[in-house]
Amino acid sequence: MDVNPIVDLYDALVVGGGPAGLSAAVNLARACRRVAVVDCRRSGRSDWAQINRNYLGFRGGISAVELSAHGREQAEHYGARFYDAELARLHRTDAVFTAEAVGGLTVHARAVILATGVQDRWADFPGYEEYVGRTMHWCIVCDGYEMRGKRVLVVGNDDHAAELAIQLLRFTNMVAVLTNSGSLGMPPEMVQKLDDRGVRLVVGRLGGARSRDGAPGAFATVEVEGGDDIELDHLFSHQGADPNNDLARALGVELNAGGYVKVDLEARTSVPGVYAAGDVTRFSSHQVSTAVHEGAVAAQTLNHDLYLMDQAAFEVGRGGTADFRVEAPSTP
Repeated sequence: MDVNPIVDLYDALVVGGGPAGLSAAVNLARACRRVAVVDCRRSGRSDWAQINRNYLGFRGGISAVELSAHGREQAEHYGARFYDAELARLHRTDAVFTAEAVGGLTVHARAVILATGVQDRWADFPGYEEYVGRTMHWCIVCDGYEMRGKRVLVVGNDDHAAELAIQLLRFTNMVAVLTNSGSLGMPPEMVQKLDDRGVRLVVGRLGGARSRDGAPGAFATVEVEGGDDIELDHLFSHQGADPNNDLARALGVELNAGGYVKVDLEARTSVPGVYAAGDVTRFSSHQVSTAVHEGAVAAQTLNHDLYLMDQAAFEVGRGGTADFRVEAPSTP
C-alpha cells in the first residue's frame, strides 16, 4: 500500500536533497507523513567526489554521492515524493505554505524544512573542480586523518586559516599557508604562531595547479602569481561559504550575523511551521553526520508539532485546520 501518495497538500515540504534533507524525508515518511522533497541540481557539498571516512558504519568510507543516492532510495521506499526543481518562490497563506518552482511546479504543504545548505567559495583557479573532494578539502574533521605525512597547503588569509594550519600539525609537519591575496590579512600574533611552529607563510595569489602525472585531481604543485611554485599533496580551501538563505529571507526567518538560519535545539526557526537543518543553520560543524542528525531532529519536531496541532483542532471541531503555536528559538 502506498502510504504517502501524490496529494494536493503535503504535511511537509523539505527543501534540499543533501544529508539533512534526506534524513528529514526518511523520518517523516516513516511517520506516515505526506512529504515532498524539492531538490535543485545546483552542485552542493554532497555532489563532489569526496569520500566520507568518518561516517559511522562505513569502515572503508563511502562517497557522498553514493550515500545521497542510498538516502533518496530509502526515502522513496517509504513514500517520500521527490521533485528535481529549483524553487523560485516560497510563501505562506493562512496555514498553507506554497512553493513555486522554475518550470511551473507548485507544491502546497502544512510545514517546511529548509535544508538548503551553502555555496562554498573555493580556492579558485582554472580547472579547480577536478580537485574538489579528491585532494582539495574544506573540513579537518572529515579529512585531517588522511593528511598524515603529506604535504598540505592551507589557502586562507585570516586567523581561522592560521589555526587550521596549526591544527594540521597533529597529522603532518609539512604544512604551509598561502594567503591568496596580495597583502597579509591575519593578525600579527597569528603570523608569529605560524613562524614559531615552523609553518611557511606565503603572501600571494593562487594562479594555477598541476596534477601528478596520470592522476587527474591529485596535486603536484600550485602556481603563485609572481612567485615560486609550491609542491603539495593536499590543499585545504579556507575561503568561506555563503548560506543558501533566499527562501528563509522570503519567509521572514531570523538569520544570524553571517546569514545562517537561527534555530533552537529542536530545529524550529523564528517562523512557526518553518524548520531548518544542516549547513544552512551552522548549528554544528559542517559534517555529514551532524547534518543527518539535524535533519532527523527537524523531522521529529515537525511531526510532533503537527500532532499537537491536529489534536487541538480535533478537540475544538475544526477538522485539522488549527495553526502552529510554537515558541521562537532563542539559540543564536
